Amino acid sequence: MTLTSGFCPKCGVFSKNGELCGNCRVKDIVCVTILPRVECICCPNCGSIKTAGIWSDCLVKRDELAYNLINSAMSIHNDVKNIQKNIHIVDISANRSIATVFVSGTLYDVPFDISQKVKIVWVREQCNRCCRISGGYYEGVIQVRATGRKPTSFELNRAAEIAYQVENRLQTAGDRLSFVSDIDEQKDGIDIIFSSHTIGSVISHDICGALGGSFTTHPKLVGEKAGIKLYRVTYSIRLPRFSCGDIIKHGHGYFHIFRQIKDMLFVHDLATDQSHNFREKDSDVFIANIHSAEPIPVVYRDAGVLGILDPVTQEISEIPDYAWIKADAGDTILVVRDHDTIIITGKIDENTQNIDESATETRV
Repeated sequence: MTLTSGFCPKCGVFSKNGELCGNCRVKDIVCVTILPRVECICCPNCGSIKTAGIWSDCLVKRDELAYNLINSAMSIHNDVKNIQKNIHIVDISANRSIATVFVSGTLYDVPFDISQKVKIVWVREQCNRCCRISGGYYEGVIQVRATGRKPTSFELNRAAEIAYQVENRLQTAGDRLSFVSDIDEQKDGIDIIFSSHTIGSVISHDICGALGGSFTTHPKLVGEKAGIKLYRVTYSIRLPRFSCGDIIKHGHGYFHIFRQIKDMLFVHDLATDQSHNFREKDSDVFIANIHSAEPIPVVYRDAGVLGILDPVTQEISEIPDYAWIKADAGDTILVVRDHDTIIITGKIDENTQNIDESATETRV
């Protein structure tokens, strides 16, 4: 053991093991570095921010974003302990804020505190997505039509709903440039105008998956950029001849369609209450939609038949008493008509006060 052991070799104060004391080690070290100015490029329309040339959606409010900016402008030495930070931000204009930053802690058991002002500059710039939206940018159109008929209002509303759901899903996944530019109503359907080939393909697949039918694509060359050919694509969706909720005549029976995949119909047999599936045939005939069924009172039930008061003829008519209906005298059943044939589609429950007219769909 030497005379100098246990003392700082630089200043001579007591030091364990004879290394540099805390004051001497801290003297040439910058504990905290804080930039005097930070800049944030943000979109005034959607609030997204631009970082390193890349736009991204901002999920926090401006106050929280300002605190994050100050923290990103601050660099603290790795050996600092017991860190305490206090940030006070004041907006001096719409594009300028002043932050007073106070940082304290200990470095090698030597306490310190630093206070500094930081200017926050809010730069307003329209993001790439808003720029495309305001400029009416689009890369294609989805034409939603139906085979041999006009799509029902349910189908059109569902198609529009699917389009916006796909938009939300893709943008949540980070695809900012995939969006629905507009939806135009046409006399025979709707046109969904979209911004990227990705969203156009996904929307078309999802609509056909939910409503049946199929689609074809029709690309059109519109220009060239940096040696890459640019196309606008028209997706032509053809919904099937029948839709969910339709009642059809297939062979000698009547069926209620509850699901459809391409030309495969999943149906409910209105005579047996059994579920079936079969391929659509050209000979299948549309009768009515389930929501257009009319209520008719049951007058009597006897020997496998139901006696009903037909409001059209004002006479008593007899129809088959299907076991699944479980109707009796005094009940009200729902029916549709195939010329002179009356087809039972269901029974109004006792708790049902009236028919929901808002759900009624008509076929054109």
